Order: sequence, then C-alpha cells, then structure tokens
Amino acid sequence: MKKVLMCFLMLIIGLTFFITPKNASAQSDYTPVINDTEEFLEEFLQDCYDRTSFSEAEKDAAQWIAQKFDSFGLNTEIQEFDAEYNGKKMSSQNVIGALDFERHKQVIICAHYDNIYGSNDIEGFGAEGAYNNATGVAVLLSLAKHFGELKQQDENFALDFNIIFLALGAEEVGLHGSYYYVSQMLPKQISNTLLAIDLDCVGGGDYLYLYCDELETVHERFIKQIADNNSLPLRLPPVNKKTLPASTPVTPYIHYGLNSANLYFMSVGVNSAHFFSRNWHTNNKIGMVESENNPTIIYTKDDNLKTLRRLYGDTFIQKMNAVADIIFYALTDSEFTQSMEKSAAQRPNYNWLINGSLMAYIKLGLIVIMGIIVFFLIRNFTARYPVPVITIKPTPPPTVFGDEYDKKDTDQKDNNQPPQNPFEGY
Repeated sequence: MKKVLMCFLMLIIGLTFFITPKNASAQSDYTPVINDTEEFLEEFLQDCYDRTSFSEAEKDAAQWIAQKFDSFGLNTEIQEFDAEYNGKKMSSQNVIGALDFERHKQVIICAHYDNIYGSNDIEGFGAEGAYNNATGVAVLLSLAKHFGELKQQDENFALDFNIIFLALGAEEVGLHGSYYYVSQMLPKQISNTLLAIDLDCVGGGDYLYLYCDELETVHERFIKQIADNNSLPLRLPPVNKKTLPASTPVTPYIHYGLNSANLYFMSVGVNSAHFFSRNWHTNNKIGMVESENNPTIIYTKDDNLKTLRRLYGDTFIQKMNAVADIIFYALTDSEFTQSMEKSAAQRPNYNWLINGSLMAYIKLGLIVIMGIIVFFLIRNFTARYPVPVITIKPTPPPTVFGDEYDKKDTDQKDNNQPPQNPFEGY
C-alpha cells in the first residue's frame, strides 16, 4: 500500500512539473510592494491607444497623464517645445509631476509616452504600443501614485530629495523630449540630480536589464544589490555590448543601452539608470533581440496588450512590478543619497570621446594606417609577382647610298681633320 501511495505521489509531482506553463516565473510567489502596474497599463491603452509623436492624440495623452499626476498630489505642469522633423517645425510636450519634500536634491523618473500609431505626418504601424512604451508609463504612474499616497497618508514619511516624474513626448522620432528637458535644466539642477531613471520597454522580452554607464559605477552596484537582496531578477549588460558606429551629438558609437532618454542625462554628467527588457545575451543573432523564442513585436501592428499576454503570460506584469519595486526599495534605502553622491564623484569623464580635435586625430590616424596598409600590400604584391625586365637592343643606323652617302662621307672626312690653327696665315 505504501509503495502504491508513493508511486501516486511521484506521479502527481511529475505531472505538476510537466504541466507548469513555460511562461511561469521563478518569482511567481513573490508579493510585490507596488502591484497596480497592470491596471494602469490597461487604462492607459484603453484611453490613449494613439499617441503618435507631434499629433493631437499625443497632446490628449499628455493631458491624460497630467490629470493622473494631479490626482496623486503632484505639482504638475506641461512643458511645451518645438522640434524639427522631416524639414518641418513640429510641436510636442513633456509632462512634469513634482513630489516636493522641500529638498535641494532631486531624483528624476522618466518614461516616454508617445508611439508610432500613425498620422498625416508620420507613417505608423496602427499599433497601440503596449510594450513600447505603455509598460514604462504604467510603472511611472504606479510609482507616482505610491509615493504620492505615502506623503499624503503618513506625515512622518519624507525623503532626502524631491522626485520628478517625467513623461516625455516625441521620443520615438529622435529623443526630442529628453533633449529639450535636459537643455532647460539649470547647472544647479544638474549638479543636484542624484539619479535619472529611464523606463523604456520594461514588460516584454526575455530578461529585465539595467544599464548605467560604459564602466561599472557605484550606483549600478547599489541598484543591482537592491534587486539581489529582494530576489528580483535583474541583469547587467553583457561584456560585449555589441556597439555600432554612429554619428550622434553625444557619442561616436551606439548600442541599445544608450538608445533612450538616459543618453542626454549622461551627456551632462548625471547618474542614470536605464531599465528595459529584451535579450542582450542572445547567442544566435548579432546585436540584441526582444526574445530568443518569440517574434519581434515592437514597431509592428502586434505591439498590443493581447499579444503581450499571448506571448509572455503574466511574466510581463511581473517585470513591470519588479522594476517598480526595485526603484521603490532603492529610493527608500538609507544609503541611497550617499551612494549616488559617491557615484557622481567617481564618474568617469567621457568628454574626450566627443572632443572635436580627438575625432580629427582619429580620422587622420585612420588615413595614415590605411596608407601604410596599402603600401605593404603593394610591396607584397610586387615581391610575389615581379615585373619582368625587358632589354631593348640599340637599332643600327640605316644604310644609305648615292648623294647622301657621298655627303655623309665628306662630313666624316671634315670631322676627322685636325683643328685649324687660329694664327695660321699671319
């Protein structure tokens, strides 16, 4: 009887293992502190499925976010700006919600809210942009609500810094929103910014990533340790970031970690943390993919909530909640401010990378190197395939007859006479 019971238990365990959904996450039993990201995602997509850059629909989405910020108790403003696109002057806007603790220091949490649904000026995909970037907006709104409620409900709750919640417009067509926001920051605001957090596509994909800088930094180690301490999955970039040459105003090369709003915060020396979900550790493709086994949906008509659920089950919700919790735990940690200040003091100086004279020297060096390579190639070729030497024999003078012969003979006789004495006849 015991053997039968044991076999029955083993059968149940085996069946449980095999019928476990492939999308199940190791943190399925984890209870997030911030757990309403899915609600914000659904509401945002239902009301603002079209948020095409520079469009009236984008303005409507900005107003929608501003109303949410107001309801959370934030000091809200809409920052309008102009940008050039395809030779035309276009208009967009950022939405700024400030949670004020009357401090000099600040932390910025940003996410772009626009998409490429399609308009008269921009050919789109007719997709609501669930992955890109309603997931980032959902996390932004969840954090804003959570911190706003803490301040309103607990008079003892305070931070050593203010929090700026920033929804960026016109990012999909050239990072215009982040560029304008950073360009309007005063030097004192820049120096007082402890950290700029960028949320860009944090739901789909295989893994959740954190990119902070080209070299390891104090704030990268701090945030990664926060995630590890709370058993939240977070990966750092691979050693080979698969960089590509690019002519940008900020860097001479590009990779996915730099391809977002964090680029402009980094350019002015602000600590940055870029959260995103993809597969940067792929083995069978060059560069980065969304997923090793699932199709790409960003910038396609399939970038919608239905596809996210079909491909990733609940794991995309778990990624959003994980990002929100990592940020919450980091900002409320007693060592946060000190770690950010230490990281800023030790941050590498990359000015030499974008120095104009440096680029000129690099180009000159490349020309010299190419010249040397060409020289040795020619030398090696001529050594392997020598050019044959052709000896040309002198042509004998032609034989002449008649008057020409007599004249030539006379000329030769005259030439054979000794020189005449100049004093002869005197």
